[in-house]
This record gives sequence, structure tokens and C-alpha cells, in this order.
Amino acid sequence: MLHETVLVFGVYLVACGVAWVLHESAHYAVHSLYADSVSFGINRRGPYVDAVYEPTAPTLAIRVGSVAPTLFYTPLVALGIAGYLSTYPLPQLDSVGWSLVAVPLAILTIPTGADIRACLEAAQ
Repeated sequence: MLHETVLVFGVYLVACGVAWVLHESAHYAVHSLYADSVSFGINRRGPYVDAVYEPTAPTLAIRVGSVAPTLFYTPLVALGIAGYLSTYPLPQLDSVGWSLVAVPLAILTIPTGADIRACLEAAQ
């Protein structure tokens, strides 16, 4: 029983880590198209992307780069969920089970506070 709990929690942590890296990779991919320099790193808060733009860079490019994971992964997640539900019935999970599924998907698709702030500050 304890072994199964540790395994489930470990898989959950790996899923969250992969979702976070994919989230930041989407930022990196879009920022690298227009930014002068882009860096990808890991600090105590987790992975991050820093992009430096010229003052003449298009504001739309900065804004799209800031919310790239939401724009890219949300349709994929929605299609994946719809495809799953068209083939299988809705799983009967308890609240803990649903949180183990929902949290990595939220990390992947929902913009963070820094993402929203960068999008709003792009016009300045």
C-alpha cells in the first residue's frame, strides 16, 4: 500500500515537472522568433525563460510569447480530453485522483502571474 502511494506521488511529481518544462519551452520557442536574446534556465522556483527585445520589437510578438503555452497547449489538451471521452467513459475518481490529473494540465495551460504581467507590460 505504501509502495503504491509513493509510486503514484512520484508519477504525479514527474508529470508536474514535465508540464512545467513544456510550459516554459513554449515560451522559449515563440520568444526565440523575435527576441534579441532568449535564455532558458532553472532556479529555486523552477524553470524560466528570459527574453530581451529591441525597443522596436512588435508588441504582439511579446504578448504572444508571454501567453504561448495557453495558446498552444489548450487546444491540444481539449482535443485530447474530447478524444478520450469519445472512446472511454468518464473515470470514477475521488477528489485526490482528479487533482492528480488536473494539476499537471493546469500547469501546462494556465498562464502564471509572471506570464500575465509580461503580457500586460509589453505595451510599455
